[in-house]
Amino acid sequence: MAPRRHTLLFTMGDPAGIGPEILARTLSLPSLRREARLAVVGDPDVMERAVRRTRVSVRFRPMAPVEFDPKADTGREIPLLLSTSGIWGRFEPGTPSAETGLAAARAIETAADLAQGGRAAAIVTAPISKKALQLAGYPYPGHTEFLGALSGAASTRMLFTGGRFRIVLATVHLALKQVSDALAVDSLVSTLRYAAAAMRNFKWGVKRPLAVLALNPHAGEAGLFGDEEQRVIRPAIERARAEGIRAEGPFPADTFFGGPSEAFGVTVAMYHDQGLIPAKMDGIGGAANVTLGLPFLRTSVDHGTAFDRAWKGGSRAPDPKGLVKAARVAIDLAARTGGRRLEWAWP
Repeated sequence: MAPRRHTLLFTMGDPAGIGPEILARTLSLPSLRREARLAVVGDPDVMERAVRRTRVSVRFRPMAPVEFDPKADTGREIPLLLSTSGIWGRFEPGTPSAETGLAAARAIETAADLAQGGRAAAIVTAPISKKALQLAGYPYPGHTEFLGALSGAASTRMLFTGGRFRIVLATVHLALKQVSDALAVDSLVSTLRYAAAAMRNFKWGVKRPLAVLALNPHAGEAGLFGDEEQRVIRPAIERARAEGIRAEGPFPADTFFGGPSEAFGVTVAMYHDQGLIPAKMDGIGGAANVTLGLPFLRTSVDHGTAFDRAWKGGSRAPDPKGLVKAARVAIDLAARTGGRRLEWAWP
């Protein structure tokens, strides 16, 4: 029996950025269209211009979201679900604005509504601009928080995967000097629960342990280089173990990724760059960002809007490999979950 082809909804991202172009090039790949049903949420004029700009062979079938039937895939045309229409000419390519933020936000809202209703196995998001989003009146720092609010998620976490490593962040977009104050036993235990639930949901081997990285050099050297390991990280590991989570560490980050990392199912990093540097260096296309805590799958590129390269063409044409990675991770995770609604309570 042939494997089930799940439906992926792609959002176009900020129309002034590289999202529409990398999306057009991603949609043109025959291998993806064989492996999944593909649909786009966005503006038809923007996407048609992106197809012409990138010179790919993609045909869209514009429709209202209520008309979308994921099972009516002809294979010849890609459904384009209208979240906005006719915005080209109301913004300057390469420049974030309230207009582009609103267009990006409405695509996200439409896709989340469809996924919540069970009409897609996953959302794959092209990059948006935090500045444009907030200019449009949306008080979210990014996709993760926005989708969490739309879905009613209790909380969310960011996981990066697609290569050898699966890395969950304990803290995300913080100045480095704020990380120590942000780390607390309760929040770190919650992160470990999400990591363990991800291993269960995605069938990554619930019997494999989680790795927990240290914050300080040499894991604090018994308090000589900092006490966060003794004060926060070790107590969180012990609490997680009491709940049946096989957590080990804290491991010094400078030796972990070249050493025992592959014995673990998921690694929990204490701050953004500690986790993102190895994740982005690990394989073609970097890593896909997976949002933990949502009732549906969501993956994304691990890069931004690149306004300086958007709609330029020629040698500055953006590379779609990050979005292709996000799509392939979504296909893999949809197959692992069967496209069903995700549960994040532990145990």
